[in-house]
Amino acid sequence: MAKERFVLRYRGEGAKPAADVARMQELADNVVDSTARMLLVESDDEPLRALVDSLPDWVMAPEQTFTVPDTRKSVERSPPTGGTGE
Repeated sequence: MAKERFVLRYRGEGAKPAADVARMQELADNVVDSTARMLLVESDDEPLRALVDSLPDWVMAPEQTFTVPDTRKSVERSPPTGGTGE
């Protein structure tokens, strides 16, 4: 069964603390992506929530995905048959 994905954002000064990141990496099943101030992890909700709540300057939110609409033009109906013979 696939784990949920969560975005963890460091809101303190500077880059995210290495000690905090190490604790999150131990708890998370997989660190999918990382930037200077954020982590995208796969994990169970409750243990990760407890860890984030115990660390100052960190916030957690579930990953949000959006579908991109298909903007290609398409034919709504076929042209009539038996036309002018052009």
